[in-house]
Amino acid sequence: MVGPMRAPPFPFVSLAMAVAATVILMISSTISERHCAFGFGGFQCNSPVAGYGDMLLTVTLASLAVLAVSAAIATWRLIAWLRAR
Repeated sequence: MVGPMRAPPFPFVSLAMAVAATVILMISSTISERHCAFGFGGFQCNSPVAGYGDMLLTVTLASLAVLAVSAAIATWRLIAWLRAR
């Protein structure tokens, strides 16, 4: 006898990861745009984030990469969930 078919659960975690990466990217890039710039000395920031320029650049670039991966996974899981319904 075959058991009942079960649809995969809604991909809450995948979508939440994509949303979180988007929010982090928006916050870090907004701070970077307002207080930091590339110049002859590299990536430098003015106050109030003067000592955090490298961290802001790293967070912005890392969250962009995480967003690309998490958005692809969330889309794939959402499509799989919709097909299983």
